[in-house]
Amino acid sequence: MPCSLVPPLLPLPLNLSLVAPQFCGTCQRECIPIRSESRCLCGHRHKEHQQDHAAGAWRCGSKGCTCPGFFYIVAEGAWVLRCRCKHKHIEHSPATRACAKPGCSCAAFDSPWVCNCDHPWAQHTQVEVYRGSGGDMAAMMRSAAADVNRWDLLRRGADEPQDGGSNGGGSGRSGGSSSGVGVA
Repeated sequence: MPCSLVPPLLPLPLNLSLVAPQFCGTCQRECIPIRSESRCLCGHRHKEHQQDHAAGAWRCGSKGCTCPGFFYIVAEGAWVLRCRCKHKHIEHSPATRACAKPGCSCAAFDSPWVCNCDHPWAQHTQVEVYRGSGGDMAAMMRSAAADVNRWDLLRRGADEPQDGGSNGGGSGRSGGSSSGVGVA
């Protein structure tokens, strides 16, 4: 019975999803993961925003909302980030980010909050990355499997020049060896 050395190709399960972590520009690390329940300046959740590929933004899908794109606001339970003007995020215009409270001169939402990385809120930005259910490792494995599982391209010595050298042509990997024992 002949033995097959070629294993069957098995697809690696990988469910890619777009995530937008809060990234610190000072220490170059991902500080806060933005999830579907994360809040936007407009008061709606991330899950209520749809990606607008043409504009490159996550537009709010709630009826009547003027939010041009998801703008992450740090929140933990009932605590929600406030602006330097001491007003809540929902008291700012989502379109201009200026405070909408009468008599307030705040031109744009800005918070004195400091992240766990010891850098101010203003040093953080949202970045969009695709992640799989297994994280970045799963994406690397799928990429590696695409190359490794190409059994039709794996021929011993196929990529090395056949120069007819003293060791049987090419380097010791292509059939010859220094011990004089050839590999077929």
